[in-house]
Formats: sequence, C-alpha cells, structure tokens
Amino acid sequence: MRPTYICIALILFLISCAARQSLTPLEADAEFERGQSFFENKKYNKALESFERILFYHPSSAYVDDAQYWLGRTYLEKKDYDQAIVEFDYLIRNFPNSDQLEDAHFYRAKAYVHGAPGYEKDLSDLEKAIRYFDEFLTQYPNSKYTEDVRKEILAARNLLAKKELESGRLYEKLKEPNAALYYYKYILERYPETESASEAKYRSARIHERNGRVEQALNLYRELLDDTDWGTEAAKRIKDLERSS
Repeated sequence: MRPTYICIALILFLISCAARQSLTPLEADAEFERGQSFFENKKYNKALESFERILFYHPSSAYVDDAQYWLGRTYLEKKDYDQAIVEFDYLIRNFPNSDQLEDAHFYRAKAYVHGAPGYEKDLSDLEKAIRYFDEFLTQYPNSKYTEDVRKEILAARNLLAKKELESGRLYEKLKEPNAALYYYKYILERYPETESASEAKYRSARIHERNGRVEQALNLYRELLDDTDWGTEAAKRIKDLERSS
C-alpha cells in the first residue's frame, strides 16, 4: 500500500476512534456531571449530547427528569427558544413530581418572553408568557423567582403597551384623532404601570387640547406634572392654556 493511502487510512481510523469516544456513554451520575460541566463552561452542544445520552442510555435512572430540565436550560442559553419550550413542556407533562418542576415553569415562561418577536409583530407569545407567569405566582406564591417573575411580567406588558402606543401614533399621523384616543385610553386602562402610559396620557391631552376640550386636557396634564419624562412638557402646556383662557 502506498504511504499516502496509509496516512489517509490512519487519519480516518483516528477520526473514527475520536467519534466513538465522544459518544461513549458514562453511568448516569457521571454523564450528568459531565453535562453540567459542559453547560457551566458554555459548551452547549456538548452539554446537549450528555443530557441526551442520559435519556437514551439511562431512561429509568433518577437523573432523567434532571437531564430533561437541563436540555431546556441549554436550548434557552443557545437562544433556541422554541426547542427550549418543547423540552420544558415535556418535563412538566411527564414528570409532575420532579424537583425541577418549579424551575421548568419559570424558564418555560421566560422562553416565551425572549422568543417573542419585536413589538411591531404578533405578540401572542408575550400574552401566553404573562398567563404562564400569573399561573406561576398562584402555584408558587413563596418562590425564589417571585421578584424575577414580576420583572418579566412588567417587561412583557411594556412591550404590549408599546405596540398599542405605536398604533395610536399611526392614527395621529393619519389624522384620525378619535382612533388614536381609543388606543391611548386602552393603554391607560390596561397598562397603567408601563413606560408607554405617560406618553399615552400626554398625547391624549394634546388631542383634547387641539379639539377644544381644554378642561380634559388640563386634567391630564396635571396628572403628568410629577412625571420624569413628561412633567416639563405638561407644565408648559398648562401654563400656555391658563394664559390663553
């Protein structure tokens, strides 16, 4: 055999050995430790392989639900939110007594938040995330994640309110003030704690002012006087209206 062919054969043999070695399963506990080590070192593809080997080679072990959970966490870190949701859903449905259940509920909802498209698109995933987070607070009232859940809910509601605000702005540009007011009112009633609420209130006041509804405008401006972003503008409008009346 020619030396070149011998070298090629040797290289292929070594590659084959390396591939077999990378797929060699360990005992469930050792495989789980290896997977977590890969995860902690951000070697997410290798972590996925380890957790999947537990499910394949050790389906009856005590580590199955843990491996299932960490599959979800790993996909979440890889920003593969759809697959993370699939893995968490599987754990929640099939391992109702798992110690990882609380964490799985939290991270599933988080995957819906981070996997949602920009606010200008369909936000049904955000609405679903809020629903899951609300259910989480009911199911786990003393959870270590309570504060994080509240922050995630607010972030999701901010995005939903922002979409409504964009709709209101659009109708203003189209010279449809009544339609714009509808969206601004919806924000103030549905999302009063969000970042968009103050702007919605200011824009509502401006529409009332332009249409001669001075008292309604003044009332809204006065509510904004202590607002960090819109207080100065509101004070100017109040001063101008009171001067002209």
